[in-house]
This record gives sequence, structure tokens and C-alpha cells, in this order.
Amino acid sequence: MNEVSQTANPLLTIDTDFEAYLTAYTRSYKGHVVDGNLDYAYESDYAVRQKILGLGGASKLFKAVNTQDISAEAKHLFMKCDQVGPLKYPEIFDIVKKCSERLEMVVPIVFIREDLDKALIYSIGSDMIDPCIVITKSLVQMCSSEELTLLVGCECGRIQNGHCQFNIAYTYLNINKDVYKPVTKSFTAPVSSQFHKALSGWIKFGDQTAARAGMICLDKPGRFLELMCGIFKKGYMDFYGRKQERFDKDLDEMSSTLHTMDSRNLKVDDSLTDIERAILAANEFIYCATLYDWRNDIDGKEQKIQPVQVCDVRTSMIVGNGGQS
Repeated sequence: MNEVSQTANPLLTIDTDFEAYLTAYTRSYKGHVVDGNLDYAYESDYAVRQKILGLGGASKLFKAVNTQDISAEAKHLFMKCDQVGPLKYPEIFDIVKKCSERLEMVVPIVFIREDLDKALIYSIGSDMIDPCIVITKSLVQMCSSEELTLLVGCECGRIQNGHCQFNIAYTYLNINKDVYKPVTKSFTAPVSSQFHKALSGWIKFGDQTAARAGMICLDKPGRFLELMCGIFKKGYMDFYGRKQERFDKDLDEMSSTLHTMDSRNLKVDDSLTDIERAILAANEFIYCATLYDWRNDIDGKEQKIQPVQVCDVRTSMIVGNGGQS
């Protein structure tokens, strides 16, 4: 009887490792995975997330986030928000479909929220909830098609690299009063200082992975810097409550100058804001061979192409690596 039960029990055949996740949410990932991680992802992103998961108290917080907070968020979305499809918001549906194809992932569910009076985009997903991208009506009205493609591509990258639970956990840190406020925050215990420091420090690393995904999705990846600055200049505030409407420095010129510098001599202006550093660092990916591996429809011969390992080193020097290599 036991032998028959074991043979028939489908739970025994479930593969719970990261490759199973990629199989479920990525179509042809195998050529883009290195050491269990997607090849375009910034190396410190994955390394710091693994460190965070091992910290004391993290498992209880992430359990609450995954089983209660994200579930409540999804319930609100399904009950109160419009779902994007080929007949409802077809332009956005086409953008999401294009981004998903370029990142070789299954098309996520997309909702339009009208109950938030701010231009915002974010993503959720867990073991129980299929990945969803949420876009407010204000953002749809504010952005051009190319700007939306960049932002949707970034969120697809966050889904593809497992950022969602970390972003919701970030809302417990009380760092910024403008950070997104989830429908429910079920975890009531205090967050340790070690966890607070590690998770708040991870944000800039996750930004780099997301930006690279967004760049892969653009028709013209070389417009990344221009588009991202343009979005912020329109008054955009991101999930973490960060904004910057004025850019006093010419980031395009600074990026071109940085690219002429050898990695050993790379230096950036100390007066740059975190957002400016993030955009400059992300723009290094335009010179990375991995971008053109994903987008073989684009000719990168005019660029000074470098391997992703060099791109990661240069990114760390611009954005600040927080002790991660």
C-alpha cells in the first residue's frame, strides 16, 4: 500500500530548487543561467539576498510577507483593479508581452490601479501568488510608450530574479515615509538592526539587475539613460519613495567620460545623488556583451564590448559595492 501511494503521490516529483522556478517563469532560460543565477543579473544582488535570507529573524518575516502580506495585496488587486488584456488596455498588454518575450519569461498578470493617486509601478509574487505587475492609472497617463516599456521591463526583471518578497519586506524598515504602503503588514515583531542594514543596503544592488532587464526590453537600449532621467523629471517616485525632478549634471556626458576610463582608474563625482549613481552605473550595461546575447537583433559592434564580470566591477565602483565583490 505504501509503495503504491508513493508511486502515485505527485508531490514527490516536485523540484523545489531555483531551476524549477526558472522553468515555471522563464521559457528558454538554460542558455542564460550561470551558477544558478541569470547571466544579466548584477552579482551583488544575488549575493546580498542570500545573505539576508540567512539572518536571524528573516525566515519569520518572509513567511509573513509571503503567506499574508502578498496574499492580501493580490486579493485587493483582483477585487478592485482592472486586469490588462488584449481588449482592455491593449497598448499596455502589447508592452508587457514584448518585455516578456525579450526576457524569455511567461507573461505576468498586469493590473491597473486607480485607487492610488500617484505615478507608481511595482510587482508582487510568491509561492502561492502568480507574478503580477501593478501600474497606477497616473503612471499610464504620465509616461510615453518607451518609458512604460522601460519600467515594465524593470519589473519583469524583478519578478524573474525573485525581488518581490524583499521589496515588501523593505516596507517594514520605516526608512522613508513615501515608501509604498501595502494593503496589509502582518509582521509585528521588531526588525533587527542587522536585517535593517542588510536589506536597506540591498536596494541599490537590486536596482542594477532591474535596470539591466529594462534595458534588454527597450527597442533602443542606448536610450536608457535619457528615458530614465526623463521619467524622474516628470515627478516619478519609485516603490521605495525616492524621487529627483532636477538633474543638474550632464549624466550622458559623464557616462561617456567614464567609459573611456580604465576600471582601475574609475572615479565618480562624490556629489552625485544615489539616483544619479544608479543611473550611471546601470548605463555601463550598454557596453556589456550579455546585453547583445539577449538581444541578438541589435548590432553592438560600435560599442566597446566587455564581459559581464568587467561590467559588474565597474558597476560596483560607480554605485558602491557595500563590501560585496
